[in-house]
Amino acid sequence: KLQQSSSSLQERHEQWMTKYDKVYKDDAEKEKRFMIFKNNVEFIESFNAANNKPYKLSVNHLADLTLEEFKASRNGYKKRSLEVTTTSFKYENVTAIPTAIDWRVKGAVTPIKDQGQC
Repeated sequence: KLQQSSSSLQERHEQWMTKYDKVYKDDAEKEKRFMIFKNNVEFIESFNAANNKPYKLSVNHLADLTLEEFKASRNGYKKRSLEVTTTSFKYENVTAIPTAIDWRVKGAVTPIKDQGQC
């Protein structure tokens, strides 16, 4: 059933919206998402009709996303700006270095324990 009429696709989109609880902010967004949905449905049906792959595609909750939106939402990739900020390490007063440090007193390690024949 390739190339459905626009009205039947709109009806299918409405049913799809209900099934996946999709609500758009306004009519312009709904129209934009419908066009993406329509293109994706046509691609899916064309792909499946070709019957040259061992798998089939289906319409799911992601059907109103562009490929770019899908990639951004699914693989964790986020475009980062080229602006890189770095901070250099700040040394404390290096002239007053102690000869020894008891890390137990500072709470960094536990007291010595008898390890038996370890």
